[in-house]
Amino acid sequence: MLRTKDVLHARPVQSTQTHARIPGIDVAPAYSVPGVVRVLTAADVPGVNDAGIKHDEPLFPAEAMFHGHALCWVLGETLEAARLGAAAVVVDYQPLPSMVGVRDAIDAGSFRGATPHLARGDSEAAFATAEHVFTGEFEFAGQEHFYLETHASPALVDEGGQVFVQCSTQHPTETQEIVAHVLGVPSHEVTVQCLRMGGAFGGKEMQPHGFAAIAALGATLTGRPVRLRLNRTRDMTMSGKRHGFHASWRVGFDDEGHFVALDAMLTADGGWSPDMSEPVLARAICHIDNSYWIPNLRVDGRIAKTNKTSQTAFRGFGGPRGMLVIEDILGRCAPLLDVDAVELRRRNFYQPGQDTPYGRGGAACRPARGLLEPVLANGDVRAATGGDRAVQRQSP
Repeated sequence: MLRTKDVLHARPVQSTQTHARIPGIDVAPAYSVPGVVRVLTAADVPGVNDAGIKHDEPLFPAEAMFHGHALCWVLGETLEAARLGAAAVVVDYQPLPSMVGVRDAIDAGSFRGATPHLARGDSEAAFATAEHVFTGEFEFAGQEHFYLETHASPALVDEGGQVFVQCSTQHPTETQEIVAHVLGVPSHEVTVQCLRMGGAFGGKEMQPHGFAAIAALGATLTGRPVRLRLNRTRDMTMSGKRHGFHASWRVGFDDEGHFVALDAMLTADGGWSPDMSEPVLARAICHIDNSYWIPNLRVDGRIAKTNKTSQTAFRGFGGPRGMLVIEDILGRCAPLLDVDAVELRRRNFYQPGQDTPYGRGGAACRPARGLLEPVLANGDVRAATGGDRAVQRQSP
């Protein structure tokens, strides 16, 4: 990362409310703190006050959308000066109702973005002929990326007026685009360089853009280099996570334990802005079959808008979310069908000539059987599960 003389340090003023209008921010007290050089607010933005590709993430919001949302930024000669300056800023809040759980959003009908749909066959007709029909719900939370290096973006303006940002980003071109439209300059006047990343896992695909824009804006306005580096606490409270999901499902089996039909609704907890939620949800829906042949299937998806960080890409990009749903279904239904859970999976593996619901040849799924058998033979699976079916019968 860039080390340079006279660098200023950026510190956010974070919302203490989960959801609130911000009718006013009094920055004057910050300037009485020794070492505070500038407080950045929406009034300072020469271009577009937004850090989202879809222009849906205000860089300086008029409405706090989650606890810890950055409302303005203090630039100080030292980290301590910036910290004390941020603490001195007075924010006027008008609290609003908040939703912090995906079930809260479902109950309130709080959704946004695309509603993808995947279907094959005739699910309703298949359910009418199914020997066994079960229903259920499944909810699972998100996950922190916990990359070793937190979000960091030092920026400066060189002698030719070129804005130079060294950013820990997975998408330098998109970071360049966002910085340019915040500054109101063409993209060719901004250079973004990623020297290295101490981990990312999807967490630095969309999320770094706003931080880079703050550093670049500060450098442009003060004429001095600005370094924005979040400590671990601020990184975890300000940046997005893996999406949590809620799934409701109805599934039908025949007497031999083969899938007959599946009807499911997947709700992704998108947080306060769309970010990567649409493609993550689409991937989850396309992976709900995992390695199993489901002849009649209908899956719908939606994105819950909640008052949390904007959830984003994470390794697997939605695929593990969808696969987890079908594995949960098989695990729950095995004891109800009085079938060994491993055997139930084996019976439903894709066979040659069977395609996925989205048209991919089943040959891509055939390795599942070849992987399972060696694990069963050499992995002491039965010993570890205590006989499996006995465990299932005792499980709530």
